[in-house]
Amino acid sequence: MTGPPPPLRQTPDTALPREHLAHSVFFAIFPQRDDAERIAAQSARLGEQHALKAKMTGMHRLHVTLHHFGRFAAVPPELLQAAFSAAATVAPPSFDVVFDEALRFEKSKAFVLCGHEGTSELAAFRQRLSEALAKAGFACEPSFTPHMTLAYTSSNMKAHPIAPIRWIADSFALVHSHVGKRVYEVLGRWSAAPDPSALLV
Repeated sequence: MTGPPPPLRQTPDTALPREHLAHSVFFAIFPQRDDAERIAAQSARLGEQHALKAKMTGMHRLHVTLHHFGRFAAVPPELLQAAFSAAATVAPPSFDVVFDEALRFEKSKAFVLCGHEGTSELAAFRQRLSEALAKAGFACEPSFTPHMTLAYTSSNMKAHPIAPIRWIADSFALVHSHVGKRVYEVLGRWSAAPDPSALLV
């Protein structure tokens, strides 16, 4: 008897110029609509505080990335099938997240919201998802800093405390990003929310 097929590995297209890789796929947690509005308002205030000229992330695109599969010329259907199967084995999130710090990542130039104790459950959920993806054959980055990107900027800024932002994480989604078009297409969502209308996307 033959054994099961080898696990699927994520295989981003690396032979093509990056500008031709117009599709990316990732798992993410989006805040509920009311929470996203509050975060966007705080984002605007931080942008003014730091005199940022960068475009701030729109309310409907605010999210925490859990796992990024890469960029592709066309999204491989077998990757989506494996991602869906892995996600189905993970209980949806059901906890609060608290961001209490803002900073810029030097390498990516992303201006982000982060937290300390308030992001521990978020980190634990990401670990559970990573374990499910590993069983499906995906390679997952072991390090993870829970964060939400507000903008990309060349302005230098050190980490500094902010008024704590508490929001609810009660679903996660598989997202197809149309790179350069600022369009997120939600391919699947796994939710603990009793009211789907509360979800932003």
